[in-house]
Order: sequence, then C-alpha cells, then structure tokens
Amino acid sequence: MPTLNKACITGIGWTTAAGAGCGRKGAVPEWGPGLPQPESALIKELEGGSRFGRLDLFSRIGLSALALALADAGHLPEKAATSASPRDYGLICATTSGSAATDHAFHESLLEHPQLASPGLFVYTLPTSFLGEAALRFALNGSGLALIEARPGGGQALELALEQLAEGDEEIVIAGVCNLFSAAENHADFYSGALFVVLEKYRQSADKSRDVLSLGKKMPGLFWRGRPCPDIFTLSRRLTGNENQERGQT
Repeated sequence: MPTLNKACITGIGWTTAAGAGCGRKGAVPEWGPGLPQPESALIKELEGGSRFGRLDLFSRIGLSALALALADAGHLPEKAATSASPRDYGLICATTSGSAATDHAFHESLLEHPQLASPGLFVYTLPTSFLGEAALRFALNGSGLALIEARPGGGQALELALEQLAEGDEEIVIAGVCNLFSAAENHADFYSGALFVVLEKYRQSADKSRDVLSLGKKMPGLFWRGRPCPDIFTLSRRLTGNENQERGQT
C-alpha cells in the first residue's frame, strides 16, 4: 500500500482550439469547439523535430501539450534525446476519443487502396503512440499508460500517477488527458485538446509551500490544498487562478 499519496505539481501545459500555453501566471487553458493548433516550436528545436508535421493530429496535440508541461517544470531537454541522459519519468494519458480519427483514416485507406495503405498512419492507430514519441524525443525511460474513460476528466490518470510515485521508483510522472473528437462529437464537455501536469515525488521537509495534489485518507478522491478536486480541468483552473471559469467559457 502507498505510504504517502502526495505529489508536488511543478508544471502544466495544454493545447486546445483556443491556443497552446503553459504555466500558472496569467495563462488560462480555454476549451471550446474546433481543432487545436499544436505548438510545434519547442518540438522542432529537438533532433527529429522536422518530423513533427508527419505525426497524426491526435499525437501532435498530445505531444505538444506534454512538451509544454515539461518546459514549464524545467524538465525539457536542452539537447537532442540521443545525447541526453535517460530519465525515469512516467507517462499517463486518459482519453475518451482515443486515436479513433487515425484509425478511421487508416481503415478508409485500406478500403480505397489496400496495397497502398499508409504505414505512416498505421503506427499511430494506438492512443499510446504519442507517449512512445515523447519517450524517444525527451529521453524518458519510465512506464507509459493510456486509460480509456467515458467522459473527459483525467481523474483516474492523476490518481494512478500519485500511486505510481508512492509505490514505484519514478521520481516524476506526467499525467493528463488528450482527445480529438469529430465535428459531431465536439460539444459540451467533449472538446478536442490535451492538458498535462508534471507531478513530482513529495518531500515533506521541502515542499510545504508548493502546490500539492493528494489522495484522500478518509474520503476517496483527489484533493488540492485540502479541497476536493474531481478532475484535471478543475485542477488547471485552480492552478491558473481561474476557478470560476467553466470549461467552454472563454
């Protein structure tokens, strides 16, 4: 059993239809209809960054948000992954859409031209594909996991991240959500985009003044500064000082 289900939040990054951003001062993740425009500048600075445009859109959305979260936490490598020292960082992503858009595109290519089906699409037909891309680009050796959830929320991903930090050898876990919905699905809480936070192992002697996420002892669920925090969207609003803003409100 975990001995200390707490973690410090040291970074946050997102990519939505309204734009991409990171940090907890002045920036606000806004959610609404439309397709996200992934932030590629950070990726292109790394070795192999020119291939960023070859990724499917789901992977680009997730990879850019993850990179922004790492940059906010000060953990984005300054040199290419091939020369950077490997790091045991875990990756957990919750998704409702999965890679369905890419799956459908690959299926259509099979129906139209079976002998010309794109291997470039096939490698991204799993929701974990972009986690593998992140591991390669940022020299991450930790575990990678994708969770399927009925509605976007990311709560279970955050809970698993806390348990992983408490029980495992990893000092850092990046957890969040990534979704790419069709135009018909893109409404209410089902907006396309990605949002990740960087969670680091809690050190009781040094981390009293930092943002802390924890699992309840007497009551189940997530807590931020002692207050219930049902999902990652609530957490992001509190971290950026926009608690009264609802998802979809700009």
